Amino acid sequence: MQILLTVIVLALINYIDSVSSIKTSFIRQHLGSRTPYRFRANKNDSRIKYPGCKDIKIWMVIRHGTRLPSQKDLNAVSSLLELKYEVLWQQEYGKGQLTNEQFNRLQEWRVNIDPDQDSYLTLEGQDEMILLAERMQKRFPSAIKQKYSNKTFLFRYTATQRAQQSARYFTNGLFEKKDAQDIIFAPATRVDTVLRFYKHCDRWLSQVKRNPETYKETRLFGLSRQMNKTLESVSYRLGLSRVLRLETVELMYKFCGYETSWDKHHISPWCYAFDEDSMQMLEYYHDLKAYWLDGYGHELSYRQACMSIKNMFEFFDKRDGYQSIFMFSHSGTILKVLTHMKLYQPSSPLRGDAIVKDRPWKLSEIDSFAANLAFVLFRCKDGDHVLTLHQERIIKLPMCKHELCPLKHLKEYFHDSIYKCDYTDMCSLQPNSTNVQVENN
Repeated sequence: MQILLTVIVLALINYIDSVSSIKTSFIRQHLGSRTPYRFRANKNDSRIKYPGCKDIKIWMVIRHGTRLPSQKDLNAVSSLLELKYEVLWQQEYGKGQLTNEQFNRLQEWRVNIDPDQDSYLTLEGQDEMILLAERMQKRFPSAIKQKYSNKTFLFRYTATQRAQQSARYFTNGLFEKKDAQDIIFAPATRVDTVLRFYKHCDRWLSQVKRNPETYKETRLFGLSRQMNKTLESVSYRLGLSRVLRLETVELMYKFCGYETSWDKHHISPWCYAFDEDSMQMLEYYHDLKAYWLDGYGHELSYRQACMSIKNMFEFFDKRDGYQSIFMFSHSGTILKVLTHMKLYQPSSPLRGDAIVKDRPWKLSEIDSFAANLAFVLFRCKDGDHVLTLHQERIIKLPMCKHELCPLKHLKEYFHDSIYKCDYTDMCSLQPNSTNVQVENN
C-alpha cells in the first residue's frame, strides 16, 4: 500500500511538473515584440553554400537586443507594486489560483531599475548580439571576413543607447578583442532616413501614427466580449474581487515579456496571471496595433521603407567598397521593411471583431528582440543572386521562384523602390492631403 501511494504521489508530481513545463513553454512563444531572441534564433550555423556560387556581400538590418522597459512602462511600475500586495493579500485568504512557489516568487518581485537607464540594452541583449554575429560569420565566411577593415565593413546604428551597444557587442562577436577595440562606427545622426525613416516622416506621423483611425480595430478588440472575458479570467486567477482594467493587464503582459527575456531560467511572476487563451488574446491585441501602425494597414507605412531597400540595392550594385553592411535599428524599421518585401501578409486585413489564430503576422515570431533580416549577394556562374534570411532562416521572397533569387529580377520588381523613392515628396505634408491609403485586400 505504501509503495502504491508513493507511486501515485510521484506520478502526480510529474504530471504537475509536466503541465507547468507546457505552460511555461507556451508563454515563451507568445510574448509579442518582447520575445527574447534565444527562443527564435537558428542555432544551426553551418556554412550556407550553393554550387557554382560564392557569397560576396551581405546587407543586414538588426533590431536592438533585449532592453529594459521604456520610460512610460517604468513610470507605471508603481501600479503593479500596489497590485502585487492586493493579490498577495487575497491569496492569504485562499483566493486565486497561484501555487505556493508562484506566491513566493510574486512576493519577492520588485523592480530596481535606474529611471535614467530606460530602454538600455540588457546582458541578455549583449549575448544575443555576440552569438548572432558568430553564427552569421560561420554561415558566410567570404562575405563576412574575420579580419576587420574599415574599407570592407560598415556598421551603422540609430542615436540610441540600445542600438549603439547592440552594434558594439555584435562586433565583439565578429572580431578578436584587439580588433574589436579599433572598430570605426558611422556617426549616429538625429535624423536617419535609412535606419529610422518613419521618425521624421511628417505625413506618416500625421496621417498614420497620430490618426485615431489607425487604432480603430485595436480599440474595437479592446472593448470586445472576448477581451472582457480575458480581463475577468486574469482577475479571477489572481483572486481579485474586481475586474482589472485593460491598461493594467497589458502592463502585466509587457513585464511578463521583459522579465522573461532578461532571465534565462525563469519566467516573470506576472506571467502566472495568464492561461493559454488570455496569453493569445494579449498577443493578438499587440499584433493588431502593429499591423495597422507598422504593417499592411496603411500603404505609406511600408512604402517609406523604400529608403532602406534602395540602400541595399545600391550597395549590391557597387563593384568596390564595402562587403558587409550591418545596421542596428528598431522594431518599427524591421516591420516596415518586412511589409515592403511582401512578407507575412495575412489573407485579409486583421480586424478587431475576432481573433485570427493562424495569421502569419505574429510579432512573437517575426519581431522578437534582436529580430533581423539579411540579404546576401551570391556571385554565380549564371549571374548575381540574392539569398534572404529572416531570423537567420532562409526564406523565399513571394516575388521569387526560388530561395536564391536573381538580382536582376528583384531590381525589376522593386524598380519604383529604387528609382522613385523620394523621401521629401513622400513625407512632406501637403495642404490638401488629409487621407491615407488603407489596405483593403
